[in-house]
Amino acid sequence: MERTIRAARWALYGAFALASVVSAMLALPIGLAVLGLEPNDVTFLPLTLTGLPWSGPLFWMELDSVTRLAIALVANVLNLALGLMLARGSD
Repeated sequence: MERTIRAARWALYGAFALASVVSAMLALPIGLAVLGLEPNDVTFLPLTLTGLPWSGPLFWMELDSVTRLAIALVANVLNLALGLMLARGSD
């Protein structure tokens, strides 16, 4: 049972890391080119959602796109670090 829980922790962390990378690619023009999308399809919503709760104030604040991108990227890095710490919990 413990081995199953450990594998599930790493699988969930990997899925979240993949979702964070894809959401960051959707927020950057070079990432959109890699995904085969047009540069006009830039969206910050997935990046903001994967950065919650740290990126929560972005829903109420009116900021320019560079500041919004920076805050959302930092929030995602914080969540990835926290998730890694939780996944490595008892290893």
